[in-house]
Amino acid sequence: MTRIISAEIFPHCPFFSNNLKPISQSQKHNSIVRCSSHEFSKVKPRNNQRVRVSTENRHAYVQQSNDLKATNFLKVLNWSCKVGKYDETLYLLDCKVKNNGYKPDVILCTKLIKGFCNSKNSDKALKVMQILEEFGEPDVFAYNALISGFCKMNKIEEANKVLNRMKSHGFPPDAVTYNILIGSLCDRGKLGLALKLLDQLKEERNCKPTVITYTILIEATILEGGIHEAMKLLDEMLSIGLQPDMYTYNAIIRGMCREKMMDQAYEFVRSLPSKGCKPDVISYNILLRALLHKGKWSDGEKLVNEMFSAGCEPNVVTYSILMSSLCRDGKLDEAINLLKIMMDKGLTPDTFTYDPLISAFCKGGRLDLAIKFLDYMISNGCLPDIVNYNTILSTMCKKGKADEAMEVFEKLAEIGCPPDVSTYNTMMSALWNNGERARALRLVSEMIEKGIDPDEITYNSLISCLCRDGLVNEALDLLGDMEGNGFPPTVITYNILLLGLCKAHRVDEAIEVLRVMVEKGRRPNETTYILLIEGIGFSGWRVQAMEVASSLYQKNAISKESVQRLRKTFPISDVYKDSNGSFLN
Repeated sequence: MTRIISAEIFPHCPFFSNNLKPISQSQKHNSIVRCSSHEFSKVKPRNNQRVRVSTENRHAYVQQSNDLKATNFLKVLNWSCKVGKYDETLYLLDCKVKNNGYKPDVILCTKLIKGFCNSKNSDKALKVMQILEEFGEPDVFAYNALISGFCKMNKIEEANKVLNRMKSHGFPPDAVTYNILIGSLCDRGKLGLALKLLDQLKEERNCKPTVITYTILIEATILEGGIHEAMKLLDEMLSIGLQPDMYTYNAIIRGMCREKMMDQAYEFVRSLPSKGCKPDVISYNILLRALLHKGKWSDGEKLVNEMFSAGCEPNVVTYSILMSSLCRDGKLDEAINLLKIMMDKGLTPDTFTYDPLISAFCKGGRLDLAIKFLDYMISNGCLPDIVNYNTILSTMCKKGKADEAMEVFEKLAEIGCPPDVSTYNTMMSALWNNGERARALRLVSEMIEKGIDPDEITYNSLISCLCRDGLVNEALDLLGDMEGNGFPPTVITYNILLLGLCKAHRVDEAIEVLRVMVEKGRRPNETTYILLIEGIGFSGWRVQAMEVASSLYQKNAISKESVQRLRKTFPISDVYKDSNGSFLN
């Protein structure tokens, strides 16, 4: 069986060719001993010494042949791995180590582990490590690859098990190991655990935190704890003798801009030369984006001039930020002129540069110009990415051109731009709104079959579609699936469900959903309360609805404008206010 499969996969490889005939042990013996036969002993050989060497070094010859076979086999495995045939590579490797005593190559096994992890096959990645541990010699790089793979698959517990396994096999983790784990925890919002891991790393004898370690933690701390807590980490980093690089400093600048500390960010950038670092184009781009986002064009112009004075040339991102801001402000002609200036300076626009222009055409209702601009983009050697196509498809669907959008969607894979989860979300909603519910659900199944995981928007869109069609029970079931798949429902999710329940006059269940929402730490917003009040009112309890509205208004949970609108929606002639402003029957 092994021979047949191998020949099919590698038809040109000498090891797997069906044309080779097996050689018996006697044939092998004769071929080597033939030079010493009686017939040739009568003739004086021209090189007796060579004949004696060939006879004496039979073992060396066999060993050399085996080494050559092992080398060629490794080349075959590397080729198989390179073209993505991970299952076949693992099968052949497993057979070879168990039947022929082959010692697996650690570099190949590391590639194989990465391949299986990228295809989210953790079991086979772990099997490769088992083979390496039993028959070969693993190293830190192989363990790090497996830990990184588990982290990317959100299997933190399994990653920690690999860490313990690594230690038990005599391989102390290095800074890279810890950085992988710390980064994974930070990505999942578990900053507290990441900081505990930092403390553990400080106690290690063989490795210590690096600049990368602190940069990862600083970025996460800015998102969870704010810039002031991040600055404490920066100070700690400096106190142990680590010199931050521009990645670290740019994270700080980004954090200051995020918290609208523009003056402090400016001063921080100007102070960088005294800290041994020169601001780079990324530093200026972060500041420029923050300024233009607030509409401060004059400050942005000063910053660009300062950038030139410092000898820092604008790059494609700089121009893209300027063009995006112009498009947002409705200055489309100026944005197109800036694109021409950029190209005249020898800079090549990328998909991020073109996307604001395409979006601006779409928002302006000029789908025809957006498509023409897409063609112009291709003619200039820039192939559109899925974000560009998603913008076009979304506009087509909003204009009621779902069938045309579907035609474009079906050709995306052919032109080398496979759809992503956003594409599927757009098309699924469009088909459902077009009355093609079965086709929309098939599209969701197709997405999952292709290994594209649904996201929060997928679930919210499906729940919304189900509620609109009165399938509230199915929507509630989907809410459970959403939580089970690691997507905690947001206030938007709960609001969609509340609307569906209230429209179905299931007010008691809506109130229960609100209770669960608060219990799970999701803070209701004004929309949540308005939906519930309207649900109570439209179910025939106008007086109670307005009592709730009055109470919420007094607690500043809803605005005065909302209360006035609700009064018009639910006019009650026989209801009066008491001295506290509450409604009485």
